[in-house]
Amino acid sequence: MDVHKPKPWRGWRELLKEVGTIVIGVLIALGAEQAVESLHWRHEVASERAALSDEARDNLSAVNYRIEEDACITRRLAEVEDGLRRQAKGLPIGFKAPVSKPPLWVATTGSWDIALSGQALAHMPHAEKLGFSDAFDAYKAFAVLRNEEDAIWRRLGLINHPDILGPNDWAGLHQAFSEAVEMNNRMKTLTKYIMTSAALGRRPITPNGAVLTDLRAFCAASL
Repeated sequence: MDVHKPKPWRGWRELLKEVGTIVIGVLIALGAEQAVESLHWRHEVASERAALSDEARDNLSAVNYRIEEDACITRRLAEVEDGLRRQAKGLPIGFKAPVSKPPLWVATTGSWDIALSGQALAHMPHAEKLGFSDAFDAYKAFAVLRNEEDAIWRRLGLINHPDILGPNDWAGLHQAFSEAVEMNNRMKTLTKYIMTSAALGRRPITPNGAVLTDLRAFCAASL
């Protein structure tokens, strides 16, 4: 059996060469690992960006839908005000059609909530991350106000049954009407801000199908 004797050390030059080879190997391995990780996070950020942008587009569509409703809501509120004035004088409210709440299309923030619980945002450029944060804060505010507005109009619907209402009910309707007017003004301001400052470069989807039918029906009742 052959026994291989260790080769004698031949000086500093050979040692440095061997150490250099090891160091280069380690650096190559680390570089490859970093490259793989960089590609991974680039993919994760791209996926996150696409999901957020898609949800931003949907939210802009909901905001634009509320803008399309605005003139109809304003006309209906004017009609409600006239009806309340007639009722205060002992006259019939005289509505051409029952008061109905505006059709609802609410903004969502699910993709942003998921992004906050993950790590992809940490690898996104700060300016872009800040833009998403500001926009989705505005979408959340819109969703909250939209639901509050819906609840106010549900209370206003009581005006369709004047024959069973008492003094306290009419007082509540006056309060609901005042809140609806104030909410309408807040919505005008918020929707304008979102469309001009929180669009993230996306365009809203044109309403169609059931949501368009609902919008036309609501507006027709206010003519």
